[in-house]
Amino acid sequence: MLVVNEIYGPVKQGEGKSAGLDVMFLRLSGCNLACIWCDTPYTWNWQGTKFQHPDKFDKKAEVHKMQITQVRDELYAKAEKVRSLVVSGGEPMLQQVQLATLFRKLREKDNWWVEIETNGTIEPTDEVIKLINQFNCSPKTSNAGIDNPIEKRLKPAALQKIAKCGERATFKFVIQSYQDMEETKSIILLTGIKPEQVWLMPEGKTREEQEERQRQVKILALDNGWNFSPRLHILEFGNKRAV
Repeated sequence: MLVVNEIYGPVKQGEGKSAGLDVMFLRLSGCNLACIWCDTPYTWNWQGTKFQHPDKFDKKAEVHKMQITQVRDELYAKAEKVRSLVVSGGEPMLQQVQLATLFRKLREKDNWWVEIETNGTIEPTDEVIKLINQFNCSPKTSNAGIDNPIEKRLKPAALQKIAKCGERATFKFVIQSYQDMEETKSIILLTGIKPEQVWLMPEGKTREEQEERQRQVKILALDNGWNFSPRLHILEFGNKRAV
């Protein structure tokens, strides 16, 4: 079984190294962090929680337990000719054992391109590393809020293992201010992340927030020899689901 929030697509991947790629999205429920600026709180922030994030959701309405074969069949039913998949959340790596089974089933028929979006707090198994094409890892800094103390959000061993995947690993850092840059540099130094693996992205859940911060963050990325990523789906559609 997989604990699913939604399956949608085909859409364009909106950020990071694969921006512009036609993909299917499998968004899973559940997260081990609680970021104050999270734009998918409907995957983890249920009514009655005491997390700082203000948006609360009905767990029964947002959580769907599905057989792995059901997930595979729904992906094929919606995918048309697309054979690229982004697994997001929440935190997908909480379900990495089940995901490995799904990836094998997808590749019984087609050579799917598979990306996993993760906060980098859970070490991937060797099997998962073999089965996916790209990690889109987003380590969290203190701007994620008081519900994510450093011992919870920063797991060096997990980040180091992902970094060793070389070209198959990207690390996205969400930037609000210059303070975030110092933390970003510390994480990179601690974990051995290579400059070419680093992507800076401005924090912002609305088109206006993105446009306001884009230029500043782009300059910070260029000055440090890193990559820059906008949020194309936010700039195009605003803060909407399933785009």
